[in-house]
Amino acid sequence: MARAKRTERTEARRRHRAEEAALAEFEPGVEGDAPASSSKAQPKPAPGARPGIMASFRGAMRPLDLAGDLKAAPQVFANWGFLAALGITAATAAWFVLAYNDAMAALPAGPRTTEQLEAVVGTNTIPYFLGTMALQPPPAIGAFLIGFTAKRASWLSGLVYGIFVTILAVVILQMPAGGLLSGLGTTDQVIVGHAAWSPVGASVFAAAAAWYRRFLDLANPNRSRQRPSKAPKGPQGRGNVKTNAR
Repeated sequence: MARAKRTERTEARRRHRAEEAALAEFEPGVEGDAPASSSKAQPKPAPGARPGIMASFRGAMRPLDLAGDLKAAPQVFANWGFLAALGITAATAAWFVLAYNDAMAALPAGPRTTEQLEAVVGTNTIPYFLGTMALQPPPAIGAFLIGFTAKRASWLSGLVYGIFVTILAVVILQMPAGGLLSGLGTTDQVIVGHAAWSPVGASVFAAAAAWYRRFLDLANPNRSRQRPSKAPKGPQGRGNVKTNAR
């Protein structure tokens, strides 16, 4: 019995060390939102070792490093995911305006009805669907793209993206097509909703997406280790294989 207990304790310590080693592979200063908190060298985990769910949950969290994130703002805003979210949202807004502006301007003045708005959209529903998804608060789709691709400060790029969407929506609301964004409500209600929810909501969604990406990487270490490998080729393109062997 005593030997069995010692074996169980040894196995528990081995699993704990494997979890810590697996978590140590991910440096917070590289993919997180804050610099690494410890400079101690950590052992590499055995191939295929993975931490537990709770260890991955805790390891994916990053403390806020406000000063460091602001200093890294040029690199944060140069990230391709952030730029792609801005570009896709702007292109979607332009398509929305071009698709419905003339039809909305042709409606008679006064309060609009649901039947009038449905007639404007008609069978051309794709610009309406994409426009409302991208331009209604909070803009979650673009924020998730930013969070999944951010190297650090996902909250900051999400916050700026939310401000961008708010400004874009305010501009569109001054056009006839903006009536589709406000629906049967008022323009002021939509503007207040954007100001209250878009910047904060996009920041939260981006940070949550970045945390989820780190959680997936920690829970499945092999996911981040898989890299295509190419053997070095010799002069004849068949690898460094000696052909003069006897």
